Amino acid sequence: MTDRTVGSGSERLLAFGPFRLLPGRKILLDGDAPLRLGSRALDILIVLVDRAGQVVAKDDLVASVWPDTFVDDANLRVNIAALRKALGEGRDGARYIANVPGRGYCFVAPVIRSDTVAEPAALAPPPAPSGAGAVMAAHNLPVRLTRVVGREALIQTLSEQLPARRFITLVGPGGIGKTTVALALAEAAAAGYADGVRFVDFAPVTDATLGDATLAASVLAGALGVSVDSIADLGAILQDKNLLLILDNCEHVVGTAAVLAETVLRGASGVHILATSREPLRAEGEWVQRLASLETPPVTASADAAQALGYSAVALFVERATACVDTFTFGDAEVPLVAEICRGLDGIPLAIELAAARLDLFGLRGLAARLNDRFALLVRGRRTALPRHQTLRAMLDWSYELLPSAERAVLHRLAVFAGGFTMESAATVAGDTLLRQTDILVALSNLVAKSLLIADVSGNYVHYKLLDMTRAYALEKLTESGDLPRLLRRHAECHRDLLVRAEQEWDRRPTGEWLDVYGRQIDNLRAALIWAFGPDGDASLGLSLTAAAVPLWMQLSLMNECREAVRRALDVAAPSLSAELVPGPDAERVLRLLSALGLSLIYTKGPAPEIRAVLGQALTLARHLDNVDYQLRALWGLYVEIFNEGRYSQALEISEQFRAVAVRSADPVDLMAADRLRGFALHLIGDHAAGRRYIEDGLRRYVRPDHRGHLVRYQYDQRVAACVPLSVILWIQGFPDQAAAMVAMAVEEGQLVGHVLTLGYALATAACQVSLLVGDLAAADRYVGMLQDQAARHGLGPWGVLGRYFKHRLQVARGESAPGLAGMRAAIGELEAINFALRYIGYLGEWAEALGQDGQAREGLEVIGQALARSETRGIRWVMPELLRVKGELLLRGDASGIARAGAAQAAEVHFQDALAWARRQEALSWELRAALSLARLWRSQGRVADAHALVQGVYGRFTEGFMTADLSAARDLMVTLVQDMACPLVSGLLDGAIGPARPPSVRDGREGEVIPFPGVAC
Repeated sequence: MTDRTVGSGSERLLAFGPFRLLPGRKILLDGDAPLRLGSRALDILIVLVDRAGQVVAKDDLVASVWPDTFVDDANLRVNIAALRKALGEGRDGARYIANVPGRGYCFVAPVIRSDTVAEPAALAPPPAPSGAGAVMAAHNLPVRLTRVVGREALIQTLSEQLPARRFITLVGPGGIGKTTVALALAEAAAAGYADGVRFVDFAPVTDATLGDATLAASVLAGALGVSVDSIADLGAILQDKNLLLILDNCEHVVGTAAVLAETVLRGASGVHILATSREPLRAEGEWVQRLASLETPPVTASADAAQALGYSAVALFVERATACVDTFTFGDAEVPLVAEICRGLDGIPLAIELAAARLDLFGLRGLAARLNDRFALLVRGRRTALPRHQTLRAMLDWSYELLPSAERAVLHRLAVFAGGFTMESAATVAGDTLLRQTDILVALSNLVAKSLLIADVSGNYVHYKLLDMTRAYALEKLTESGDLPRLLRRHAECHRDLLVRAEQEWDRRPTGEWLDVYGRQIDNLRAALIWAFGPDGDASLGLSLTAAAVPLWMQLSLMNECREAVRRALDVAAPSLSAELVPGPDAERVLRLLSALGLSLIYTKGPAPEIRAVLGQALTLARHLDNVDYQLRALWGLYVEIFNEGRYSQALEISEQFRAVAVRSADPVDLMAADRLRGFALHLIGDHAAGRRYIEDGLRRYVRPDHRGHLVRYQYDQRVAACVPLSVILWIQGFPDQAAAMVAMAVEEGQLVGHVLTLGYALATAACQVSLLVGDLAAADRYVGMLQDQAARHGLGPWGVLGRYFKHRLQVARGESAPGLAGMRAAIGELEAINFALRYIGYLGEWAEALGQDGQAREGLEVIGQALARSETRGIRWVMPELLRVKGELLLRGDASGIARAGAAQAAEVHFQDALAWARRQEALSWELRAALSLARLWRSQGRVADAHALVQGVYGRFTEGFMTADLSAARDLMVTLVQDMACPLVSGLLDGAIGPARPPSVRDGREGEVIPFPGVAC
């Protein structure tokens, strides 16, 4: 059977759900309205519906739809996904296309087949008027030849609002899709109007006829099929009608269109109006609906092809590209380029369609590469489109030519802003003797109304932004005017002054508010610096701008960007680096830059001689200028640099220098920071008690400041920073619950502060480590993920390495030894390469133990030997008990050391006893428990069960918390085993009773309501 019966004018029709499919004409109707699909998607649907109920193999589908082209499965999946979305699968339980894994696809909805069918009503021409002067029924809507993409929810909402509101104007920039939405809405709402829908296009009304109300009335009357002499006549003619009027392209006749709309609405209660314009008509009763750009994937998004199609801009590009180039396929490999193109075109539908039309000439990569020259690229639209919609430049020319001269001038000048800007910045940059501030404010308001400027009112302050395409166009006009150099200088000066004010307000405004005002200036800062250090710029202005920008980079944690910008500025200021500088603005600026460079290097490059050299220069200059603030910054940076190298004795000396300067500071946070620095160093040389005392003293004196200067000076919130070493000390001293609670609090406060470096420091230096020490693998997994995300997004190199180390350490803890050990080896090698020594010997100890557990005792002994040697030569004692214990465990694992079995046991016991002695001297109860467990297991193997039990019980009994953590659970299990070994009648009876053999009895520890497991009873 053919699709069309010869000579009969009828054809085959396939009906399912609310849809009717005419295969011969390749038309799909949703009710009576054509549903627009890409040609490939429609071909797939025809094949599937024709064979409804049968599984159609993927190869068969591809062969039917792409007979002469090789495509992969991804392209088929993308089109199937588009089909499902267009058919509304899942809505009201509808299901049409099923995936049969390993076989293909099946159309599962019931299908009604007809051999002949009358001409669909939606495709027939509208009926003629019933009489002279009568308003036509049905409609005169132009047939849309492409489907609407990305506006379905908006159309649904507007169709519900229109009957109640009566008059809605769709407002947006050129090419945003106002007419497309209006037509789709009219099609959806047409059935609700007894007298149909009338489409009135004001685009043909030329400039010469602007304001000619009689002509506008005649245009509307012509669409209605009536004759009038004036606008006033329309109300009487339409008073009994139930009609929807579409007033399209009103931007150049807004005044006349407003009068016309008000007249019709007053005289005809059954008439509703839907208008489109680049600015509101400002008529009585008007509701304004602004159209946003289509959704584009964010820069950070990583999506496969099916996920990317969930962004409406991508879906539109793919559909139009497929229609233009039959060999185009959209798979995972194409996602990044398509996303880049859609973002570069601001999600503007017309621009996306024009770009898709050039795909055959340039290809995807060529399109993406040519986005900077949009106006040359996007020059070939549909021949049948309005002239202004045939090229991107023509579209913008249309809007530009409607502007009065003052608004044109302001639009030109705003093009120097690379990002968002405030009203005050606009007035500063765009104003002159002819354009006063009030003129600029009026122009801003009008440009927003005309959709040439976007106003963001989501925060407490209004920010403005030009779409990239509009900015490129305006920048061309500004260049032609010859005024670009003057405006670029003014833009740089404006942002220098703005950032100077930002630092002054840093201590007075809440973080969120400060960022809302100044954080958005980062793109403008970048553009101003490019100009300042360029061939036509002003390097001196660039130097002051860079110095003023340091707090912004620090607050946004853009450490890589800060480092490179400061280096560039210092290259210009190189002659000024002498410590003999007399006090003055240049010396102060150089001091700020040196300090910023040193600190940014710490977080992006790890320990290096360059850091010490730069911070040494900064300290010398700060002393020369007697600048207490920058002496503290330089000393803090030197402390961190030496500290990260593992030179804790030297770090202790610098902490004393820091305290000597801090006592001259009026800021109490500085003395608290001095206590923290000293306490951390003491902890790492093995004096945990003194370290804890200094840190806790600082925390007791701590009062949260009403400013945030310490975030810039010391990079971290100081309360959070103090919790970092304290949490590890608490675990070492036998308070694992408090340690875990403290890191959880530190991470939470780091998030609340909204400061990337603070949060990253808490994660990298405490949270991941403590969660692994207590054996909370779920928390470790969460913290490691957060650390890796922070490091990747903000370019924090050393912390990125630590994130990888902890990730693989976690794999080992979960039994994934092969990938875990390989990853630990690589990460430790990276830490060694960047000379990052903070807690490094502890990581070596963990790696050595993991190697031994995997049967690689010989290599483990080599690694633990390195750790012990480094501990000895550098005086790093904080983990000494654990290193000795791990070496003892490795000696017991076979004869890898070349020592006979008996000798190995004896050597291991010596190390375990040494570990116990070190732990007791350091008051390190958790290290002591681990050493006791290792020694007790050895003694049990030698038959010394009672000694083993007494040893473990003696250490376990000194704990007051943490009984569910890993080490204490292991100790409890070992004691149960030892008790069973001893076969004590009393305890055996208890174990065989109601409590059961797997759990010992419990006792109260004196705190109300708290029960702790009982460690066992000595026989």
